[in-house]
Amino acid sequence: MARKRKRGGWTRRAVTLAAGGFLAMGVGGRLAAQAPMGPAPVLHHAHLNSTDPEGAIDWYLGVWPAASAGVVAGHPAFLAEMPLLFNRVESPPEGAWDPELRRTDPQSAFWHIGGFVDTTDRFEALAARGVRVLRLSVGPDDHQGVTRSGLAPYGGIRTGDALPAAGTDPEPPRPGGFGYLVGPDGALVELTGGPNTDPAFAHVHLYHDQPRCAANWYVDVLAFSHAPGRDPETGDRVQRDRWEPCEAERGERGWPSLESVGTVRAPAATVIHGSGSISIYPRQCTRADCETVPPLSPSRGQVLDHVAFGVPDLDPALERVRRHGVRILEGPYDFDGRPAVLLEGPDGLAIELVEATPPGG
Repeated sequence: MARKRKRGGWTRRAVTLAAGGFLAMGVGGRLAAQAPMGPAPVLHHAHLNSTDPEGAIDWYLGVWPAASAGVVAGHPAFLAEMPLLFNRVESPPEGAWDPELRRTDPQSAFWHIGGFVDTTDRFEALAARGVRVLRLSVGPDDHQGVTRSGLAPYGGIRTGDALPAAGTDPEPPRPGGFGYLVGPDGALVELTGGPNTDPAFAHVHLYHDQPRCAANWYVDVLAFSHAPGRDPETGDRVQRDRWEPCEAERGERGWPSLESVGTVRAPAATVIHGSGSISIYPRQCTRADCETVPPLSPSRGQVLDHVAFGVPDLDPALERVRRHGVRILEGPYDFDGRPAVLLEGPDGLAIELVEATPPGG
């Protein structure tokens, strides 16, 4: 059964959650043709923990009114391009936004969820309605910040060496860009896009200690593919075989950033699944402090608990998972009449595989 939000309360309706139509967008190493590995999984849903699932769903509907509310596999759900399913918990879950640290704490590999939309006037409208909009520092000494990256006095991402020039010759504001909200239970929510963006609440970003090694794992274990790269000699766009070597040194911190110290965005990697792609960024540390920065925490039990992918047939997917020695956290078990399993991905990220009807099936 499912519930659809309307003014004055909730009404019930039936919902079946299939894999078709759900997506996450986004888009070194040896370059070569990559052998096909069978149907790639598609983004199915994200699963959150909340002390008040119904209140959380109301909040997400206020941010994304094109969605609806429902119940999926017994869980209260926010039904968008990427559905959000909620576990009801008695005490506030870990992994919430910490205003003093300017990040979620403890940080897991599940960095944030969000949507693609024209943000030009979006954050001001949300703030006027009482939604908590975070501010991005545009440099290490900026304590005022901007609500979206398009308002920074420079375009793109700037590292420390490039910031002085940006400060002396500021650029005018640009439409769109990325920015962040604090959702219920302290979940970090990103909105990103410009005037030509097709709206879709279908956004997942991950942290991994070694993003390119993690990308190889998603390709090897889950049958994702690597995002295309550029041939270093010709500049032609070619399919990437895999990252070899996959280990890489951390890049410099850059801005705009939620943390005033800047965000480490390199090395990064992008993996493509059956309905979009997911970008992976490094655990937030540099060569100077990686030894002292805590490792990523397991996502299970945090606000952002796990991400789920739909596969046309669970048995061969599970066989590949076991062949690679991946730890099974739960299952197989029943998910709304379909078999499912919860496994442990890189850096403790909980990943659910659900057997689901493929798009067009």
